[in-house]
Amino acid sequence: MTFVATARVSVGRAESRKEEVGATMAAAHSQELVRHLSGPSEPASEQVRRYIETPVAFWESCVRDYGPIVLLDFGSLGPVVLFADPQAIRDIFRLNPEAFECSSYNEHYRYVMGDLSILLQDGMMHGRSRRLVAPMFRHDELLLSATAIREIVQSKIELWPSCRPFNPRPTLHEITFRVIVKLLLGDLTSESSALLLLAHRQSVASQTGSWGPWRNFSRLQPQIRETLAAEVRKRRAHPESPGFLTRLALAQDGDGAPLSDELCEDHVLTMLVAGVDTTAISLAWALHWLCREPEVQARLIAELTEFSPRSDKMLLSAPYLDALYWETLRMYPIVPTPSGRKLAQEVTLSGLTFHRGTTLVPCTYLVHRREDIYPESHRFRPERFLGRRFEAYEYFPFGGGVRSCVGEHLAQLEFKIAIQAILKRWDLKIIASPPLTPVRHGTLLAPPDDSTVVVLPRRTV
Repeated sequence: MTFVATARVSVGRAESRKEEVGATMAAAHSQELVRHLSGPSEPASEQVRRYIETPVAFWESCVRDYGPIVLLDFGSLGPVVLFADPQAIRDIFRLNPEAFECSSYNEHYRYVMGDLSILLQDGMMHGRSRRLVAPMFRHDELLLSATAIREIVQSKIELWPSCRPFNPRPTLHEITFRVIVKLLLGDLTSESSALLLLAHRQSVASQTGSWGPWRNFSRLQPQIRETLAAEVRKRRAHPESPGFLTRLALAQDGDGAPLSDELCEDHVLTMLVAGVDTTAISLAWALHWLCREPEVQARLIAELTEFSPRSDKMLLSAPYLDALYWETLRMYPIVPTPSGRKLAQEVTLSGLTFHRGTTLVPCTYLVHRREDIYPESHRFRPERFLGRRFEAYEYFPFGGGVRSCVGEHLAQLEFKIAIQAILKRWDLKIIASPPLTPVRHGTLLAPPDDSTVVVLPRRTV
């Protein structure tokens, strides 16, 4: 169940049980906010429907009709405030982590990631988990796996059909899942790796259009958790075993005791889910733009040919490839609304006071489409990132503040290695068709299921 699906259920509950104290308090808070903010007048159920089914059109209509700070009504979830104002978002990202919690906004992840997932933690516990996991995703650490990532990409794109339209997303999802399994377990040949790969291939990879496939994956959790628990025990006995899971198995909590098996398993499941679809979808969008922007494709191929990086570290600094990556995430940010902050105390932002229980939702998509920051924001122009850096509250595809994504460096490395490998093996056929309209993939923005590309063998490899 996604956040917006949770909202839909909550709306039904609120409309059928209006006498509940929680709904009454939410209504009171909303009434006070109305004095300062405006928003859609439709019933909560209609607002939730639009938020789910036509998110981009809904967000754009909100900012057009009501300004950059919009009050939404999601029923018993309480008042929800959507932000497209960079200065206010800067202040949101600077909030003390004790002033809010994100677990209710991320509740939809619980059934697949587990109760102890970092996305469901708040305050000190979240900070402790973040300090544990983040070092695994440093640039220098990840570069050690660059060759393995490239081999995974090459082995899968070699199977692409030549000269006929196909949807690349199933392959891209499988690539990114295999990369995560490789990083976590250290190899792809063990029985544990085989179990995870089979579960993903059968339950998730063949279905790219919704969050539903991960629900199928979650049904295998007892078997997966049993396998992971065995891996944890093995790595505690053999600390030389490769893979991130070994670090988790040997790590200690704040009292100096080993992490519980459940916490190790939930961290692994979080990485298996959160580190797969996001990168796969960003690659799908990049292929979409490269097929529709011939000048961009030509300039990128020229750079990768002339640049001829002698190392993966050099590849990461290729200027136009870097610009392509950032512009891809600007046009349709994969996570269009990072974790909403439900306030645990009263705060003041941009001269407005928000009460406890109000959920603050920065909208990455709307900020990335502001004309005052990104002129001709509707156009795909990687050049805007050449020689220009944007503030962390003007450009934030990985969220911000203490809730920013710890996997940002891995996403960037995978993206750049994959794009280089694809353009070295294949020519992308130019498609003269209008840009695609994004659709929901759970909480993410993805190309529609029927989007296709055509690849031709490179004449010079």
